[in-house]
Amino acid sequence: MTNPTRSIFPAIIITLLCVVCSFTSADIVTLKDGTVYEGVVIKESRAEVIIEITIANIKSTKTFPRYKVQSIEHKPVESTTKDKKTNKKTSRDTNTDSPSIEADRPKRTPRKRIAKEDRVLYMVIPVVGTIGEETNAVGLRKALTTAIKRKIDHIVFRIDSPGGYIYDAVQTLEVLKEFDEQLHYHALVVGGAISAASVYVASADDIFVHSDARVGGAVAYTKENTSGAAQVDEKFNSIWAAELAARAESKGYPGEIFRAMAVQNAQVWINDDGSVSSLRKNVKSEQIDTPSTILTIRASQMIQVNMATEFSGRASGLGPLLEIENWSEAKGVGEKIMRTAARDRVRASKKIKAALIVYYESLVLMEKNDPRNYTDYHWEKITNQDGAIFYNAQGGPSRNSLRRWKIRNDRAIYQANMLVAAIEELARYSIIAEKAGALHLGIPSEINNDKYEEIIEERDWFFTNRTIPRSLISGREP
Repeated sequence: MTNPTRSIFPAIIITLLCVVCSFTSADIVTLKDGTVYEGVVIKESRAEVIIEITIANIKSTKTFPRYKVQSIEHKPVESTTKDKKTNKKTSRDTNTDSPSIEADRPKRTPRKRIAKEDRVLYMVIPVVGTIGEETNAVGLRKALTTAIKRKIDHIVFRIDSPGGYIYDAVQTLEVLKEFDEQLHYHALVVGGAISAASVYVASADDIFVHSDARVGGAVAYTKENTSGAAQVDEKFNSIWAAELAARAESKGYPGEIFRAMAVQNAQVWINDDGSVSSLRKNVKSEQIDTPSTILTIRASQMIQVNMATEFSGRASGLGPLLEIENWSEAKGVGEKIMRTAARDRVRASKKIKAALIVYYESLVLMEKNDPRNYTDYHWEKITNQDGAIFYNAQGGPSRNSLRRWKIRNDRAIYQANMLVAAIEELARYSIIAEKAGALHLGIPSEINNDKYEEIIEERDWFFTNRTIPRSLISGREP
């Protein structure tokens, strides 16, 4: 008689093995904040990591920017199903007996169309000219807001700027932080990212550099009150350096490098293993910044420390490097927004600078042509019957004196009018600059309402005294 347990037991074992084999080992993604996710990594690129997780038989996906991922632990995944693509046949393959309708037609390569939902959109934002004028935080906010509305996920900052105003760089840093969770930032340094422009590099998830690119020199300067000379603002620099370094470290870049761009007493070494330190580790370490210099790092050095990738092409060529398919540009959007935001600032800047030149030149010329500053006025010269010459106060000033006074007085009136117009121009464009957020375009403190009223009074005096006041005429020919 056959033992029933012997026939049932193998069946149970086979069933259990099938159940075990139906489960796959999971990948483990650990974020920098310590959070751990277990599932199957379905996409992993330089830009992002996508993991599929299953909770209560419900599948969902989570996407993380690559810079937020600390580590990925891959485990083997067994698949018992065949690749559907290998067994997939088209209707043309299954109907081999029917004649081909298109056999006699000339063949042509079909145009590949990419559905809108399959495109990965990016926006190019030019970071050019002076930070605070041609490139500014107000325009940046408008551009990033537009990107969110248009479902643009990637921003490429094309950078070639000599720097500019640190106050605008501080505002820019805050704007970039505000949109950081919603957008991926990529810095493409084609020339210089100097001074205030370095904030765009420190905030980027990926850095790409042309071979001659350079980044650094982010020291804040102010004008010395008495001499007008540029002075380093040590207190502000310390705060700014800490902010810049913290931002860079949050993106996985060496904070020491960005700190050395803003403060002079820092030093930076590149070690033989490509790591960066503030102290020399061994004889092969290369010092790229000393306590007496401000760091400007070259493209080759950025590549050496693994914070940048060399790339000499256009933004359209970044897709393969980021392992992103269907990389498509929202053409002209970023450029137009930044150009519009810069227009009022640039125009106001030019007008204010021109008005200041007119003001100071006219002030000197009005003083020079003020007829009261001269003493070459005299009474009319008279010769009596005896041939004696005397100066007759009753006859009034001489013709030459009248002519000299009139020429000088008219010139002074003209310069006073120029001064009034210059002050009014300064007031008008300072309001435009203020509305545009250009804090650096204020009017100098010495040009105020009191000065305006003083010039008006001077001009009125010149108009009233078109002839020489008697008190200014000397008694004899000079």
